[in-house]
Amino acid sequence: IRVLVIGRANAGKTTILRAVCGTTETPQVYNRRGIRVRRTLWNRGAHDIENELHFRSSPGFVFHDSRGFEAGSAEELEKVREFINSRAAERLEDRQLHAIWLCIPTDHDARMITAAELDFFERCDTGKVPVIAVFTKLDSRDNKAFQELRDEGVNFSEAQERAPRRADEYFERVDLSRIFQYKYPPVNEIRVRTIRRTVAELLKKTSDALHTDALRVLPAIIQNDNLQPRIANSVNRQAF
Repeated sequence: IRVLVIGRANAGKTTILRAVCGTTETPQVYNRRGIRVRRTLWNRGAHDIENELHFRSSPGFVFHDSRGFEAGSAEELEKVREFINSRAAERLEDRQLHAIWLCIPTDHDARMITAAELDFFERCDTGKVPVIAVFTKLDSRDNKAFQELRDEGVNFSEAQERAPRRADEYFERVDLSRIFQYKYPPVNEIRVRTIRRTVAELLKKTSDALHTDALRVLPAIIQNDNLQPRIANSVNRQAF
């Protein structure tokens, strides 16, 4: 399954990919000619959306990386559109793009969704390729809601219990409703609080959104019996 992962710096892309693949390793990167890109170049942030990212632990996945839509990054949006269109024209199914994961960090209210990201939802018709919005770092919203409840006089344990629900209500009312007003909203979304639950939910929602019966079962096939222990191990060894 071929996935385009889009996200700004510190959006949590690498953590999610490693958790999905049950590893802490750095991906092997190959350019469009199949030549391996040196790891030093990858670590320095050299990006080419055509490059393929492979994790040895999960050979069934091929990832492509877009650095995301920072303020004023019209050029990156055009690269993404061109990439989606070129992959749609591929005749071989394994060369086609199957899904897009758009990672958006939620830990900065003022710039949670950039104008360029909203432009993506307005202008980028992905056709049959489903977009899953992955909202990361929701725990920061929970912390803010917890403090609000405490300031209102709610006791500690009750505030802890109620904080995620309050954070979700605010997120849905202010942020999510805004996104779904645009022309090409995501087909689904997930909210990242715990990475283990995120992996299962992300693969389930991606599988449900795929457009052929054969593709719908791919994530289940890729998730072999050894993956859950490897997910736990990879999560324990890295910070989100």
